[in-house]
Amino acid sequence: MDILNLLTRLLLWLGLAYFLWWILRKFIPAAFLTWFGGAIILTLIAASFLFPEDNTIGVFGQFLAFPLTPLGAVITLLLFSRSSGFEKQSARMVTAALMILIISSLPLVARALVNQSESAVQRAYASQQRLCSDICPAIDQVPVDRAVSLVVIGENADAYRLTNALNSRIDAGNDLDPVLVARLNSAANVYNRISAARPFVTVTAGPRYGTEAEQEAVRQDIRQQLTSRGVPPESIRIESMGTNIRGAVLDQREFLTEQGLFTEPVRSGPFETARSNRDANRVVLVAPALTMRRAALAFENVGIQVVAAPTELYSTIGLSDRDTLARLADLVPDVNALALTTRYWSELLGAIYYYLQGWLPPFSMQWEQVVETLP
Repeated sequence: MDILNLLTRLLLWLGLAYFLWWILRKFIPAAFLTWFGGAIILTLIAASFLFPEDNTIGVFGQFLAFPLTPLGAVITLLLFSRSSGFEKQSARMVTAALMILIISSLPLVARALVNQSESAVQRAYASQQRLCSDICPAIDQVPVDRAVSLVVIGENADAYRLTNALNSRIDAGNDLDPVLVARLNSAANVYNRISAARPFVTVTAGPRYGTEAEQEAVRQDIRQQLTSRGVPPESIRIESMGTNIRGAVLDQREFLTEQGLFTEPVRSGPFETARSNRDANRVVLVAPALTMRRAALAFENVGIQVVAAPTELYSTIGLSDRDTLARLADLVPDVNALALTTRYWSELLGAIYYYLQGWLPPFSMQWEQVVETLP
């Protein structure tokens, strides 16, 4: 399995190198591409893998990854069509750009992608129920009494914005984004369900623009939001190190180790996890459903056993019961569908990046077999 995992990574690296070489040779005119410019681009790509914790390189990495997103691909093709000297080639680029834009903007496509991704949460819970059926028939839930920590993937997790790119404020007296408030409320609800275990609550709140006083005010707003819904203030940790999921993983492992709460799980086989780790300490992970698979496996990869509590579910129940007009409306391009498709695609790129870095377990470790899920 290790050899297969190594070969898979090697093929992904070769595919990425070939794609970049093809882009440089085919689309960028030689007159505008000097060896120096190409060396800078390749250096930034290599640096994004060698120094992933550097925020400056991360910003440049987002610019380099922009053409790989639906909107970025459309803009890039249109720009190249303007500089192309052949009318047929320009027409093909414009046609390709329009096709990408239309397909990415269809609610039908966005719903299909999101449903496929979020259905993994239900499959994970069903898998845990099957594993427990012959091990703990009297218990149909995960052992949340072993939850020693609750981690909320908050702001600046692998992005410099929340779900809605142009952040709004919940009201004039609160600097928190409504999406973050909803996620904090979900975390508080989860805490109230497992309050008997008295877990620590860690919120990843990355660095923000503004003075230290303004940043402290935001942290206080986060604390107030949690305490107002029943979370003890002494249990709350707000960490600025979690500017990405990897940072949150390393921070949480270090914190649990310092507290003497980290227990290395025993994995004698994919179907032995529930039996051998019944008494192991858990970390409840509150994160968007689209991000949950990558986030949970990143925690599991360093030995932190996760109980997933996904938020921001976009999949719709009862789609088959909708009338004909409602189904036809899914064929009309919509900007919200484009945003959702972009989120899905960005998460897919993030998962590939994490896998290439070795931050995710091998493909042989299926997440629905190792990650427990709150019902």
